[in-house]
Amino acid sequence: MGRRRQHGEGTLHKRASDGRWLATIELGWQGGKRRRRSFTGTTPEAAIERRDLYLARKRDGFTMPRGRQPYVSEWVAHWLYNVAKARVAPTTWETSYRQKIETHVIPYFERVPLQELSEELVEAWHRDLESRVSERTGRPLSASTIGQTHRIFSEAVKEAVVRGKLPRNPVSNVTPPRADLPEVDPPTADEVRRILSRCQTWPNGARWILGITTGLRQGEALALEWRDVQLRDPASVTVRQSAGRVRGERVVKAPKSRSSRRTIPLAAMTARALLEHRGRAVRNVRADLVFTSARGGPVHPRADWQDWQNLLADLGLPRYRVHDMRHGYATTLLEAGVDPRVVQAMLGHATTALLVRYQHVRPVMHQHVADALDRLFGV
Repeated sequence: MGRRRQHGEGTLHKRASDGRWLATIELGWQGGKRRRRSFTGTTPEAAIERRDLYLARKRDGFTMPRGRQPYVSEWVAHWLYNVAKARVAPTTWETSYRQKIETHVIPYFERVPLQELSEELVEAWHRDLESRVSERTGRPLSASTIGQTHRIFSEAVKEAVVRGKLPRNPVSNVTPPRADLPEVDPPTADEVRRILSRCQTWPNGARWILGITTGLRQGEALALEWRDVQLRDPASVTVRQSAGRVRGERVVKAPKSRSSRRTIPLAAMTARALLEHRGRAVRNVRADLVFTSARGGPVHPRADWQDWQNLLADLGLPRYRVHDMRHGYATTLLEAGVDPRVVQAMLGHATTALLVRYQHVRPVMHQHVADALDRLFGV
């Protein structure tokens, strides 16, 4: 039996008209139509070899053509593998930059000369993206996805301007569809108290107590090592790295910004939970991770998510995301009257636009202001 065809390899068949073999691959959508590319050969092996050469070039980078101006698709492919890959974190490059460029940019601009890129073409591209249905979700592409793709594309074209290949960046002159930030809806205070109470006896309870009381991102919590945990007063955790996955392989990277490298104070209950957890946890001899699997290895993000869902199901609570604990942490601090700049520092946010995501907290904060004025000046 022959080797089973892998995802992305396309199809192989013999053309009846001339007997040549065709190896065909999918190139995504453009203008509402599915696009394909075929590679011919006198034998199946010859057609497959030409196809594999193209896929290797697409996967491993691109050498700019000589003797003619590049197409937009050729330039962004070169930029993706030879410029962007060295500038951004591997997880960001793999799951965001590569995915969006190869899925949403290259197929549409495959035969558009770079010098002919214009604002009108970018606007037409936006309309095309808005008509597409995501293969992953089965729903139209979100404004957020289109906006992120637009910004990455603009980075690539900006580099072309810097290198003198274009006089200006037409992508930056076009505004992408507006993406409204999703409303923050974290667990309520009563639900948090129930979760924390159940965590006292939950096998992995320390993980969730830490998440609720520090706002750590999932990758930050799963990369945390004991050397970064201070359990004596003043108890704290220091974020120095974050864990992620690239094509199924675990990678550890530095935080995405300087503000993400931070020290967060621990509540007394969190320090106690971590101390008890350290006494019974399976230690990881390679990295001495705080949270490990049953065999002492790193925790997979999916297993971490599943444990969180199991905990919520045990309590009969809604299926909150792991990231919703982070929103709950911010909401709790803001409602307690903590200065938004302090909350920003605890979360590791790089900008001061914190309250844009927490409009629902404003009435509580305004009441704190009114109460303070009443205390100062009387009623």
